[in-house]
Amino acid sequence: MKVTKSAGYALHALMYMVRHSTQLPVTAVTVAKAEGIPSDYLAKIFQQLAKARFVKAIRGRKRGYVFARPPEQISLLELFEAVEGGPLFDDCFLRHCECGGTPEDCRIFSIWTDATRQIKKELEDTTIASAAWAHPEHRFASLRESLAGAEKRQGAI
Repeated sequence: MKVTKSAGYALHALMYMVRHSTQLPVTAVTVAKAEGIPSDYLAKIFQQLAKARFVKAIRGRKRGYVFARPPEQISLLELFEAVEGGPLFDDCFLRHCECGGTPEDCRIFSIWTDATRQIKKELEDTTIASAAWAHPEHRFASLRESLAGAEKRQGAI
């Protein structure tokens, strides 16, 4: 399983909203600048997030996006599946095999099923809110520098 760039951007946008909740509504342009995400791309992602009812658009003078549901009620699994357009783990990764694709017929599929069940559980149990506070704030363009800065701060403590 590999989460697409769109899902990563969506997660970072929502984490930004959690960390800056007193400044909502926030525009896609503001989030894009802060997170180092292409603004046109993020605008389309925000449309997906609104369609999935994670956020809602506010019109008028104080336009932008706010959470449609509390971020404590949005799991990473739900977010990723909404952005990816379906289940993350719906079948065996060896799709072209002739084993029948059942845990009874294939030991590899059985292992895959067990592993993906554990990953799904972790993603279900992790909310946008908890992820926001457990992840370093950074821009996509400067992740390496952000992590280096965090290491320096930890070394100074």
